[in-house]
Formats: sequence, C-alpha cells, structure tokens
Amino acid sequence: MNNSSIDTVNKQGFTYAIGAALLFSCKPIIIKWAYGYGIDALSLMLLRMALALPVYLLIGAILIRKKNIRLPAKHWLSAAFVGLFGYYLATFLDLKGLELANAQLERIILYAYPTVVVILGAIIFKHKVSKQQLGALALCYAGIICIFLQDLSLQGEQVIQGSLLILLSAVSYAIYMLFSKKHIDKFGSLLFTCISMSSATLATIIHAGISLTLTTETSANNWQFSNELIAIILLLTFAATVIPSFMISEAVSRIGAANAALTGTVGPIMTSILAVVLLGEVFTLYHGLGMVLVILGVSRLKPKKKPKEKPLVNDAENKEVKV
Repeated sequence: MNNSSIDTVNKQGFTYAIGAALLFSCKPIIIKWAYGYGIDALSLMLLRMALALPVYLLIGAILIRKKNIRLPAKHWLSAAFVGLFGYYLATFLDLKGLELANAQLERIILYAYPTVVVILGAIIFKHKVSKQQLGALALCYAGIICIFLQDLSLQGEQVIQGSLLILLSAVSYAIYMLFSKKHIDKFGSLLFTCISMSSATLATIIHAGISLTLTTETSANNWQFSNELIAIILLLTFAATVIPSFMISEAVSRIGAANAALTGTVGPIMTSILAVVLLGEVFTLYHGLGMVLVILGVSRLKPKKKPKEKPLVNDAENKEVKV
C-alpha cells in the first residue's frame, strides 16, 4: 500500500473516531432527559438494547451470508464475550453512575479510558507509547482533572459512588477496545459490532430477568410510557448507540485502539456545552480552562504518514474469512 492510501485510511479512521465521540457525547444528556421521566438505569438499558437488537441481527445476517464467513465456534464465543465488556458491563455501570453524577462529570471520568487503553496496551501487549501520545494524554487529562475537581466541589458526596461506577465503566470499555482489534480482523468491524451488541442484549435480558425475580416491587411501577419518553429512548438507541457503535469499530480497524481512544477525548467538550445549554448545568472558568487544554491535546493527535506496523486495513471486510 502506498503512502497516499495509508493517509486515506488514517484520515478515515480519525473521522470515524471523532464522529463517534460527538454522537456518544450526546448520550448522557439524553439519559438525563429519560431519568426525568422516572425510568431507572436497567429498564432504560433493556429498552435501548431491545430496540437496537433487530438492526444488528439483520445487518449481521446479511454480512454472514454475503461474506460466507466460516469460523470455529470458539471465535464467535470469544467475540461475544469481548462484546460484554464494551456494550453490557460498561453501559450498565455508566447508566448507574449517571443516576448519581451529572452529565459533565460522567463524560469527564468516562474519557479516562484512553489512559487505561494505553497503559493496559503497554502492559499486556507491550505496545510502545510514543512521546506524542504522552504529550496528548498530559494535555487532555490536565484539562479533564481541572473540570473534575470543580464539579466534585459543587456536587457533594453522592458523586463519589457515581464517579467510582463510571470509572469502572471506563476500565471495562478500555478492555473492550484493546481486545476488539483481533476480532475485527477476523469478522470485520460491522459483523463484530453486531456480535457484540447481540451478546450484550442477551446479557441485559438475563440481568433484567434476574432482577425482576429477586425484587418484589419493580421500578417499572414508578414510570410510565409517554410520547416524550418514547422519543427520547429512540434517540438514545439510534443516534447515540447504533450509529456511533459502528463508527468506533471502523475507527479501531483503521487507526488502532489507542489512537481511536485518544481522539475520543473531544467528547467531554461537546457534553459540557450540551449540559450547560440543555440541562442547565454550571459552567465556570475552570470548565473553560479544562476545555482549552483538552482541545490542545486533541490537536496533537495527527495521523502518522508512515506507521511502523502494517496498515490496519480490514481485510475481513473485503474478502472471505477462511480458516
């Protein structure tokens, strides 16, 4: 592959990553709207997953038939297991955390996952951390910490539990990002996303069933469907779940987990703006300073013209996978 083709692949990867980050940044705003109608985290997650499942099943079935993908069962099970970290565990912990923390704080903590991706990648896979990555991380997280400390002083003790839940969500998503690459190479980004979301939906249904049997009074008694709530759930499902989930998989297949994760730090900026405008959350000088530092950090994340490793081109999307 020549340099021009490599540049195109990298630029496409960063475009997908930034687009996914912007759409995902709307998620806490939409979730807060839903909570305003009395719905709980597990019920919201179940409805969101159930609505998205037919889309993933349909696309997955088309891809399997079109590409004639034939792999041993262990590869399918492994992909499904990895998907649990990214779309079941990380989502549930995030939603529970949002019941206690505000939207800006959630997005700030959740985007600690680029650091976790880089650290775990270096420890587990011996990935080399470049000076550019270190500099970008330093700038981004100086800004994130600045906003975090300000919000912590304003919210009170309830955000401690919320922050811990969201931090665990970040770790879970980082694990998903790290281990998704090899599955994307085998299945292709679209099919892997379908497998991941399907397994996450199944886990959510099982979780909801167990929760229902263990509790005599469900939280469903505290909320009712309305046209507004239905519209919010549909927006959450497709604009902040289905579309960005495919985009982030495409990004990882092109530029790798670490670069995709780092680019996603643009998310807290958009979330802060939306939280202030749409939710009426407080915005201070510290928030402004933090946002500037994050922007400077993201500006250092430029595609490499000559990557050391083989370009991350998704061969599984272009030809049959055979074992």
